[in-house]
Amino acid sequence: MSAKRNRLRTTFDRVASLYDEVRPGYPEELFDDVVSLSGIPAGGRRLEIGCGTGQATVPFARRGYGILCVELGENLAAVARHNLEAYPQAEVQTGSFGEWRLREAEERSVTEDRSPCSGTNTATAA
Repeated sequence: MSAKRNRLRTTFDRVASLYDEVRPGYPEELFDDVVSLSGIPAGGRRLEIGCGTGQATVPFARRGYGILCVELGENLAAVARHNLEAYPQAEVQTGSFGEWRLREAEERSVTEDRSPCSGTNTATAA
């Protein structure tokens, strides 16, 4: 990977707290629509790739979904963990998704989805 591309993919990680503070949130209705359109069952599990600071993760956790997040940036992941402290069913792992491996138990029940709220790949587990 080129130095420029690597620098670009870590840009927000260098200013994670500021990013979390100034980035506008999403309307709650958006999350209701994602739940409705995705068909994820109540209490279901989600895999979120690139959760950033968790701004689109917290609303799903608040709705009772189990969430496993994979975030490349260590600082972004730390802010996401802080933002998700009240939700023990949410976990944030740090690493590149390309190098990350799904645990065997989770691997059996994951189906892919596309989250319209963040533009990142997500997966829904039954």
